[in-house]
Amino acid sequence: MPVITVSMDELSRLSRTEPEELLSVLPKIAVEIEKQRGDELWLEVYPNRCDMLSVEGIARAVRGFNLIETGLPSYHVKNSDVSTEVELSVQEVRPYIVTAIVENVDLDDSILKSLMNVQEKLHLTQGRGREKVAIGVHDLSTVKPPFVYRGVTPPTTSFVPLGHTREMTLKEILEKHEKGKEYAHLLEGAEKYPLIVDSEENVLSFPPVINGKLTEVNTGSSRLFIDMTGTDPKALEQSLNILCTMFAERGADIYRTTVKYGKKERIYPNLSPSEIDISISESRKLLGIDLSVEEIKNLLEKMRYEVKETKEDTMILLYPIYRHDIIHPWDVIEDIAIAYDYDKFTGELPIEPTFGRPLSSKKIEEVFSEIMIGYGFNEVINFTLSSPFKEFDHLELERPDNFVEIENPVSEESSCLRVWLLPSLLSNLKDNRKNPLPQKLFEVGDVVDRYKQKTHAAGVILGPDAGFTKMKSLVDGLIRSMGLDFVIHERKHPSFIEGRCASVIVEGNETGFFGEVHPKVLNNFELEQPVAAFELYLWMIEEKAWIQHRE
Repeated sequence: MPVITVSMDELSRLSRTEPEELLSVLPKIAVEIEKQRGDELWLEVYPNRCDMLSVEGIARAVRGFNLIETGLPSYHVKNSDVSTEVELSVQEVRPYIVTAIVENVDLDDSILKSLMNVQEKLHLTQGRGREKVAIGVHDLSTVKPPFVYRGVTPPTTSFVPLGHTREMTLKEILEKHEKGKEYAHLLEGAEKYPLIVDSEENVLSFPPVINGKLTEVNTGSSRLFIDMTGTDPKALEQSLNILCTMFAERGADIYRTTVKYGKKERIYPNLSPSEIDISISESRKLLGIDLSVEEIKNLLEKMRYEVKETKEDTMILLYPIYRHDIIHPWDVIEDIAIAYDYDKFTGELPIEPTFGRPLSSKKIEEVFSEIMIGYGFNEVINFTLSSPFKEFDHLELERPDNFVEIENPVSEESSCLRVWLLPSLLSNLKDNRKNPLPQKLFEVGDVVDRYKQKTHAAGVILGPDAGFTKMKSLVDGLIRSMGLDFVIHERKHPSFIEGRCASVIVEGNETGFFGEVHPKVLNNFELEQPVAAFELYLWMIEEKAWIQHRE
């Protein structure tokens, strides 16, 4: 989970809460105290609560929980004539942009530190390493609107980037600038690079890489222009709302701006609250406590909701725009539980005792595991969460459209559900590549294919004699040990060496494949020895054949 560092004195001042009380309140609102050193607190925030990735957001939540400032926060947004034109030339590489203006902000070192912290954490969570969202904050007094967001040919443009004193071309920035080298992969293969310029062609930003030195924000800056570019308009709006409300908590003025996509115009930011309904009876049932309507209303106001209307069993609520984690009524009911205080809930024993027994599908997995252990393999258990880089890019595969991505990932390494087991096993080999050879690992686990959960089984052998022939003998013995009839057909697979990969066919259906892993894949996982691997679709193999053989 994201960890942020805040000043205890500043948090105490902004939340109007004594330091001693803060230490007891923070865990109650799902902010864990990782450690404290002097005035500094290291706080662990749940990744779905991006609104609390700053000291301002945490202070706002504390004020509500402690009944210092309850109900819906009110944010007044003023109008401006500042606009940004989006050219078609940028659509293929990074198509969306949202903007806002912040004025009368009294920037000091503590606010600048908070701004840098929340930018970093939003890049990590909402932005997925700047792929979906990249944030730029500029000193508005140094440039002249209107602005233009366009795609440019790399050799034609140069500017002075942050952290340097001389002009660099876009290509030089990607090759020599520390931020350029870190984020160059996000523009890999792009014919044009995104750029934001003002009316005099001054460069504000080269997203998602680096801002220009010209618009660098310092403690003397009082007028700020915020831009956020990316590939997900929803994530961009959410991140902009979080940043704007953070400044509003400091007393700054927020101004609307216009983004023009040809004849279509979008106005940002929109800080109006959102609406959701909850069932009063369902709230009582799920929480197991008989709360009155007035008690529910008071608890919701502690969590910064406003009860707009109550109709019979339905409560119509308004919630702050920065709470993008509110998706389902149960999310609201969870907030009621937090406001009520989890420490006040009492446990009780089940009324009826129950006895568990294994699912029939688990018997199949047990049979497979026992056979593999008999062949001298070690079993591993990996997380179902993975990353597109590991699932597809490292395996030399194109990313499909139907894999399941995580909306609010804890990290880039846990941003999707895995679609097969082999990437996890190759990662295990990478982590253990200094251990003695040969290494023989297997796993039985769930994957998500076309939005459906399925059970796979896979194994790998790492060593100088690992190859197609050895894996063919293993798969042959494995399938025969399970009493199944099968045939083998040649198969082409980008992750395996051509001519050294085959399908396992049972009753006319492909139920798996095996082969010798391609050298490019080995290089991606930093493996220096050959690897042979197989993967079987356990969900396709008839249970009857397994169980009959087992009996």
